[in-house]
Amino acid sequence: MLTLTSCSDWLNLEPEDGVIRQEFWKTKEHVKSAVIGCYMSAQTGVVESMFLWGELRADMIENGTSVNNNFSEVMDGEISAANSVVDWADFYNVINNCNTVLEFAPGVREIDGTFTERQLNEYKAEVLTLRALMYFYLVRSFRDVPFVTEAYISDDQDLYVGKTSGAIILDSLVADLQYAAVNAPSAYATNAENKSRITRWTARALLADIYLWQENYTACNNVLNEIIGSNRYSLMPVEQTKEYVVDGGVLIDSITIPSESDAERIFVETYVRGASPESIFEFPFTSIKNNPFYSLMGPQVNQLRPKLDVVDEGIFPLPVYMAYPEASDIRGSGFSYRAGVIWKYVGTSRTGAARAATEYTAPWLVYKYSDVLLMKAEALTQIGLATSGEVVSSYYRQALELLQQVRKARNAVETSDYKFDLENLDGKTLEKAILDERAREFAYEGKRWYDVLRHAKRNNYEGNNLQYLITLAINSATPQKQQSLIAKYRDPNRNSHYWPIFVREIETNKNLTQNEFYAN
Repeated sequence: MLTLTSCSDWLNLEPEDGVIRQEFWKTKEHVKSAVIGCYMSAQTGVVESMFLWGELRADMIENGTSVNNNFSEVMDGEISAANSVVDWADFYNVINNCNTVLEFAPGVREIDGTFTERQLNEYKAEVLTLRALMYFYLVRSFRDVPFVTEAYISDDQDLYVGKTSGAIILDSLVADLQYAAVNAPSAYATNAENKSRITRWTARALLADIYLWQENYTACNNVLNEIIGSNRYSLMPVEQTKEYVVDGGVLIDSITIPSESDAERIFVETYVRGASPESIFEFPFTSIKNNPFYSLMGPQVNQLRPKLDVVDEGIFPLPVYMAYPEASDIRGSGFSYRAGVIWKYVGTSRTGAARAATEYTAPWLVYKYSDVLLMKAEALTQIGLATSGEVVSSYYRQALELLQQVRKARNAVETSDYKFDLENLDGKTLEKAILDERAREFAYEGKRWYDVLRHAKRNNYEGNNLQYLITLAINSATPQKQQSLIAKYRDPNRNSHYWPIFVREIETNKNLTQNEFYAN
């Protein structure tokens, strides 16, 4: 871990102690240790915020048995700058750690003759990608934020940085990730490192995600093709048994029943052991270093739980035929949620016991292969919507094939909404189907709010796009708060779709201005 001393509370960007700096940056082993420290600094506060920022404003969780007033206010749309949920300090701590590596690692090459240029470039690619991930969360959450790319190593430096346009920041991240995509390692010595350290495939997944947010769909599609073409990742298969539905002696339909042992294997490899074949990048946890989710969602003390009136039967449709209850989506009950808790972080298996309080070791998944497939499906759909002529159907068919690839692997319930007419595919219908599939595939993985906001803001909130957020408000807020939340989302300047800057930052840094919606 990087050792820092505090000279300012602002952004947690404390200068590194000079004595330690002089003694530390001597060998390539020191550089590697500092890089690993960057990852470690993201494991608790950042991961918790990634979950909260992506789920509290969405529609799949509600207050648990131990009500947290800060969480409750966010879910009701009563968000204030005094709410600690919006504190960004942990993200900027990681950013400063990454900046410190970028500042001092090049100098180690002059001291350690065994430290090669390739090794330096690989370490730079890792921390540039990790820093880009932090900034991508900040831009999607606050829009315009301070953009700090230099390490804070001296009390003489100006700590009070104003905001930079989110659009400018994203363009800079794209350039960093283009560098990382060709300089980060393709693979490490172990599978665990391949999943818990940044590879060039991680950099490309993040780059594609940013392109999707920027509405650069062709670039997004091209980068995702590189990941798919690497053949390094795959969806874990689920054996399915076909059953025929007969009514009055007449065959009326067929359904598939997934192998329970295969469903169990996917759950255990993904959320218990970690480093599954589907994982591209994840933050791992161990019995020594637990994830932050026990107090949030443990069975006895949970502050948050699944919003079952939305999740059960809504996000996850019931089996079409009640005589075949086992013909269900493997990602629903017993996987994403069970017994009133968010099961993928709590359970030891689909049907087994909950974890002990000291064994909250489920990894935090940042990107997995299904994300690549569904991002590509979304990009192709948007290319089709912006295209005319006969080629449009080709884009839609490719998108549908990718969507169905994920659905088949999870034994998704084939309701009437998913019986597409291949001769008359509609882009907006496909767009919604992909968004709904993402809700199932990434349930409680911190993506839901950002997915919905991305759809709402598309083409400058064109047409009826804002309805995506309105539906979210209807599903998430209490009846007493519904109309006020809807009114906030209809704010004509769209500033309500982003967080306020935490009050402590505004008070400390006079160069910061509060986000307009929260300024008064």
